[in-house]
Amino acid sequence: MTIAERASAPAEAETDHTLTLIEAVREALDEEMARDARVVVLGEDVGKLGGVFRATDGLQARYGEARVIDTPMMELGIAGLAVGMAMKGLRPVAEIQFADFMHAAADHIISDAARMRFRTQGDWTCPLVVRTAYGGGFRGGPYHSQSVEAYYSHVPGLKVVVPSFPADAKGLLLAAIRDPDPVLVLEHKRTYRAIRGAVPEGEHVATIGQARIVRAGRQLTVVAWGWVLHESLAAAEQLAEEGIEVEVVDPRTLVPLDEATILASIRKTGRLCVVHEDTRTMGFGAELAALAAESALDDLRAPIRRVTMPDVAGIPASGPMEDYLIPDRDRIARALRELAQVDRAAARSIGMPTRGDGAPNAPQIAEQSAQDQALPHRAGSVGAVREPPLPRGADGREARFVRGANWSDLMVASATTVPQATSVVEVDLSKVAARIDDSRAAWAERGIGADYTPFLVRALAAAVARAPQVNAIWDAEARGARRYHALHLGLSVLAADGESARHAVLPDADTRNLFGLAIVVQATREAGAQAPDCLADATISLTDYGPDSALFAVPLVLPGQVAAVRAGAVAERLLARDRGFALAPTVHLSATVDHRALDGMDAGVLLGEMKRFLEEYGGDEA
Repeated sequence: MTIAERASAPAEAETDHTLTLIEAVREALDEEMARDARVVVLGEDVGKLGGVFRATDGLQARYGEARVIDTPMMELGIAGLAVGMAMKGLRPVAEIQFADFMHAAADHIISDAARMRFRTQGDWTCPLVVRTAYGGGFRGGPYHSQSVEAYYSHVPGLKVVVPSFPADAKGLLLAAIRDPDPVLVLEHKRTYRAIRGAVPEGEHVATIGQARIVRAGRQLTVVAWGWVLHESLAAAEQLAEEGIEVEVVDPRTLVPLDEATILASIRKTGRLCVVHEDTRTMGFGAELAALAAESALDDLRAPIRRVTMPDVAGIPASGPMEDYLIPDRDRIARALRELAQVDRAAARSIGMPTRGDGAPNAPQIAEQSAQDQALPHRAGSVGAVREPPLPRGADGREARFVRGANWSDLMVASATTVPQATSVVEVDLSKVAARIDDSRAAWAERGIGADYTPFLVRALAAAVARAPQVNAIWDAEARGARRYHALHLGLSVLAADGESARHAVLPDADTRNLFGLAIVVQATREAGAQAPDCLADATISLTDYGPDSALFAVPLVLPGQVAAVRAGAVAERLLARDRGFALAPTVHLSATVDHRALDGMDAGVLLGEMKRFLEEYGGDEA
């Protein structure tokens, strides 16, 4: 079983059996030929030899030469025969040995099969299937290794499916044979025997036009198919160990495309990377990029990324060159790491410049329309945009705060321009403490210390998701708050030397898993900024100075933010529990809010959600 398969294969049911992808294809053909006498198979060497990849092995002996037909080397003739058979009531499955040879058959596939329903106004259909093996990695050179999906996805009337797992290979092939219109089934030859998986026993018909999330994530979306889907899953597994959770979507069908599933994933993560083995220019990735730009532009936090074959005339005969050109897990992982670091959504919304790493130079905001402000906030919504006026001091002048502002000036402005109120809650950390004990050894093996701070950061991110009004800026001119599109969390912690404080801004803190947050927290302790000026780039702040800090302290709200949270030292206290008392680690959390934008109820919701998350923590995250 491959790395990718371990990451994505569903649990086997009692009625499942394990097959390779080529075995799943063979099983689908066998079962459908047994069920429906109209199904015939034709192609070069599909009979006695059983096909060049043995997809039809044994079928001629079982069903006879009249239903498993060896043809001469004539791709155009194979396609023409299949069209004629389909028009006369049969259900032909034509095999083209290699996708490179499809172009010789293109006239009948494009001009006849794909247009039949259209040209006859629905009086005739052409229910045929063309199966072909595509893709590189087998040292087939320039005439046996190409990816052709973009060519044929451009043909109206032709459906294009690309199974990447054995269950889909069987289910989609059965669905294709039963479809009333022509279907091209692309099978990546490298997956034929390398990919094994559970396949349901008996009738298993998939739905053409339905994508599948094969790995859930929150930080970015990858759409891939064929062999590079498995390489993308392996890359996602690498990034998960670094705290970056990648969502991987298998479209399964390119035409018709499941736009709803893909767009839902893009809107959730805000980033899209398309990986395909076909060449870059006019590849299918360009269509997916156009889909995202047309339908999810306001949700994108970064430019769309494509990882593809370069525009070369074919897979080279040289093995090392072939390996260099085809996207692999390391190349994909590098692209995903770079993409995860970019967040241009907020800066783009008001036309302000970004730093070299893509993060905004100062707190940026996506303005909601007046109507949207009057309605319950939908996380991630973006309306009309403009630069919000900056806070004004008592003298009426704008207080401008940009990256590099002097910290003392920020403190003066906080004290003189931001009316502040603080609420406090005590939190029982028993479940978090138990999780820390369970994780300590595993985290230590990866060079990360286990403590409370990552859990507090995760709790704040979860609370912001439930109370998005606390992640905002006060607009003095409009006399209202405007919510930030992204969560950039300002973090202040005790330095690793235990003698000073360190500060950093965590971009997209709501998209990182627990271990990813632990990595960032430790990096902040070891190499964070000594001056807190960088916190002006945050949209909300959290301070946690650890076990030797005060039990209770009041945080200050910085200009450009409307809320800040301070964690006191964790200490054991006697708590009432189960009709008795117990010693438990507890922490006092203080939330200070800009009273112009928020009130005590908002502070209570923020603290209440943090308390609920920490006290009910189930340990279900990495």
